[in-house]
Amino acid sequence: MSGKSSPSNRVSDIHLAENASLSRKSSTAEELESEPSKTGFPEDKEQTTNIGVAVFRLTVASVCGVIFGIALEKTRVFEPVVIRQQMVFENFIMLKVFLAAVASGQLCFVVLAAIPKTRPYFDDAIHDFISCLREKGILTSILGPIILGIGMTMAGSCPGMILAQIGAWVPNAIFSLLGVFLGALSYGLLDPFLSRLTKPKTAYTWTHVHTSLDKPYVALALPMALLMTVIVVLIEWFWPWNKDLVSIGVSITLNLMYLYSISSTGIIVGLLQLPLVLVVKDTIGGSSSYVTIVSQWVITDKLSRTFPYLANKRSGVGNWWQVFFVSFVVLGACLSGVASDTLTTSKGPQLPVAFFGGFLLLFGARLGAGCTSGHGLSGMGLLAWLSFIAVPAMFAGGISTAFAMQATGALDQYVQHTGAV
Repeated sequence: MSGKSSPSNRVSDIHLAENASLSRKSSTAEELESEPSKTGFPEDKEQTTNIGVAVFRLTVASVCGVIFGIALEKTRVFEPVVIRQQMVFENFIMLKVFLAAVASGQLCFVVLAAIPKTRPYFDDAIHDFISCLREKGILTSILGPIILGIGMTMAGSCPGMILAQIGAWVPNAIFSLLGVFLGALSYGLLDPFLSRLTKPKTAYTWTHVHTSLDKPYVALALPMALLMTVIVVLIEWFWPWNKDLVSIGVSITLNLMYLYSISSTGIIVGLLQLPLVLVVKDTIGGSSSYVTIVSQWVITDKLSRTFPYLANKRSGVGNWWQVFFVSFVVLGACLSGVASDTLTTSKGPQLPVAFFGGFLLLFGARLGAGCTSGHGLSGMGLLAWLSFIAVPAMFAGGISTAFAMQATGALDQYVQHTGAV
């Protein structure tokens, strides 16, 4: 007999792994509940243990958020001008950070998948990510990210960066945030209708690139990570960091502060996958946190039945860890700005553009079940098929919008104060 499993057997193995993953993990809502003691310990001690684990996970998520915020502020990738210039290929800070983060995060996944003791954590991460895409298909993975990309160029931001912009005092970032909340609420209210309209009739058999090609995860993920590393090096060679800084008006006298940031921030962001997978049992993402916040009014059984999407996002450590993560991004960006004396030095989008862009950002992210962090850093790193569709669609929406705005002169219109239109 051949030692290589057939595709059908491999699918069965995947399903068995997912079932094992489910059996290993309790639901997030149950993490804060006490069950009858099976070990002889008093019930209140078990409850204390569960609460302690939840607090520890939220603490780790908060620390990761601070590091994420510092990294974004140091490299200036959060600035609206950086994001907009990336879309018209006048600045490559965003691309360098993004590819470096995907590469380093994917190397983290490779290590977790290769070590037997950490393999269950990796399996849980894959299962959790794919479970968010069960009712999504190619249509939503194209349409949602395109909408997100349009909002990304308009607001000069993305779901994870908005909080860094708040911490760094970017003008009108607060209005982008308000638009994000409205987008999250709007999608939550419309999800029952949109899901019926867009849900695939049959579930996809192949959810990952490596399973569809009948290859081990490491065999494809490791070369992909190395390839992206080479691409980052080549971009840096042909478009060095000083050109990026000049294009956004950063003084070269500050080059030492930014030199290490541009070359290492993406790596630092990607390395955050390790504590999140091992402790929080999830991967980097941020857009669903806004849904958790706006869903707190869904407290009755009738409301839960009417708005199941919002109800499912309302409680549990599995939802709230992202809220803590993105909230502490504000603190990290603020601390970094104070240390670097760069607070209030960024330009922001005009108020109406910021608000509407924020709305499109979150509505598109939820329609596509992921944002630049979820689909980009985590989904591509886990070799999820739909993420490889979603990420190009995001940039297609962003690039086309950027060139349209450039043609009308709107791309370079910024304000210096919050509230300016």
